[in-house]
Amino acid sequence: MAKDKQATALQAAPLTTSRSALLVDGSDRPFRELVRDLVDFSARLQEIREGIARAMGMTPPQYNILMTLSHLGDAVTVGDLAERLRVSVPFVVTETRRLVAMGLLEKRPDAVDRRRVMLVLTPKAWAMLQDIAPLQVSVNDVLFSTLGSRDVDTLARLTRGLLSSCDGALAKARRKPD
Repeated sequence: MAKDKQATALQAAPLTTSRSALLVDGSDRPFRELVRDLVDFSARLQEIREGIARAMGMTPPQYNILMTLSHLGDAVTVGDLAERLRVSVPFVVTETRRLVAMGLLEKRPDAVDRRRVMLVLTPKAWAMLQDIAPLQVSVNDVLFSTLGSRDVDTLARLTRGLLSSCDGALAKARRKPD
């Protein structure tokens, strides 16, 4: 009897999308499963990143800052880093202050605009990133073991597309229903 109620509830559930490309025979069930899988993957990816951060003796936000700065290369402004991480400038200021205290980051005035602060990884930070790289390689090799090079290209393209539509979707989600 409980299975009948569950099946009826699923059949009666309102659609979560109206786009025909996301419906299969008028059902959004495969789409809902995809969204659930994406949410689950995101949560698991976050757990993995938290584990690597702990292995480095830092918090996940501090790890994200170091990784982002290491990939951006040259000195980066606090504002640019905040935008890239999709966090507030005050949050970046607080976290970078802690990284400076740990000897992992330097704050330098911008040569052109002295009001701007540039963030630069220290040699100690680069050494930590070198030390953790074998763990990252091992984790990523397992995590993405089911993907070939074409899959990675496709996943990257699809992910960029999804990310580009997030701001509009977030604005709609934050709006009060009519």
